[in-house]
Amino acid sequence: MNSVVGGGGGLLSSIGSVIGGAFGGPLGAMIGQAVGNLVQSAIGDAIKDGINQLQQQHGMPKFLGDLIKDRADNVLGGLRNNAVPADMQSLAQQQFGGAIAKFKADFQQDFVQSVLGNRKAQGSGEESDGAGGWLQAIAKAMGQALGDKAKHLVELSAKMTDLQQAKSTATDPKVKQEEDGKNAQEFNKTMTEFQATGQEYSMLNSVFSTAIKSLGEALSSMARKQ
Repeated sequence: MNSVVGGGGGLLSSIGSVIGGAFGGPLGAMIGQAVGNLVQSAIGDAIKDGINQLQQQHGMPKFLGDLIKDRADNVLGGLRNNAVPADMQSLAQQQFGGAIAKFKADFQQDFVQSVLGNRKAQGSGEESDGAGGWLQAIAKAMGQALGDKAKHLVELSAKMTDLQQAKSTATDPKVKQEEDGKNAQEFNKTMTEFQATGQEYSMLNSVFSTAIKSLGEALSSMARKQ
């Protein structure tokens, strides 16, 4: 999932750079919050549409799929920033709607493939075929996404350290200034990506951990009633 939610720059990294450069200040922050709402909605829609696909094409039990979709709505609804003005939300949609739509489609495809890959790795058997097996596969897919995100943060941190320590060895003052200037620009670009990737990690971690906990509690409650 790294390629979907942030590897190589990622959607939110690009958006963060655009917002910071084009708007800045309180307006930029407000639009950034609006974009966050759009991304959260995209994650929710991708998960729900992915679950529909798993139900219809790959045998996920209907009761489990419906439960996951319901929990996704509850979790993401609670994270939404309802204080964002409607005009700012509309502006964010106009500016970034196309990128968000692509993010949603890619995220859904990768989510489904990751879940199916984990299901295949589980093998066959009563435990893997039941609701618990599906839930484990989904939890692993989410964990893999977070693991990729954490790995990318480490890589960006190392890159920032290298850039900070890099000094031009050119003897020509003009060339030296140009090379040091390029290093400084690359450092700032990498730092922006690091900050945006950290926000992606935080958002996904909040969504995934809350959703998995909620699903586990719901399944436990259903098991006790049977």
